[in-house]
Amino acid sequence: MECDRNEFALALKTWRLRSALTQSEAGKVFGVSRYTIMRAEAGKQLTWEMAYKLFARLSDQLVKERQQ
Repeated sequence: MECDRNEFALALKTWRLRSALTQSEAGKVFGVSRYTIMRAEAGKQLTWEMAYKLFARLSDQLVKERQQ
């Protein structure tokens, strides 16, 4: 699981930087706090509910990028 958390952290941060968003702005897009984005990008442990929510929202954003 450790590797998966780090891979997700990298994917989230890469998307955020590519989208030119701050952590606070990304939090608004995802419906979470800046603190949650900070924890996720640092690879910190999240509840499974929060991890799922972030993964689903990141997945939606990546699909939108591909459609453009």
